Amino acid sequence: MKNVLGLRVLAAKQRLEAEGKTVRTVEVRSKKGGKGDDARVIKTDETEQGTTLYWSAFRTEVQDPRS
Repeated sequence: MKNVLGLRVLAAKQRLEAEGKTVRTVEVRSKKGGKGDDARVIKTDETEQGTTLYWSAFRTEVQDPRS
């Protein structure tokens, strides 16, 4: 399996499906559940049933603290 950590979820899923893998995605959030705008793969788990991509959304846009 190719390393897909840090990739955007859709790109990682497409890359693994191109290898013939069955892919499932699971969102991971903190208890506070901050808003993010960039969904990235943070963990992978490969079993006989397929590959699970765990992802989280990160805030990558810089915001003005006065707003």
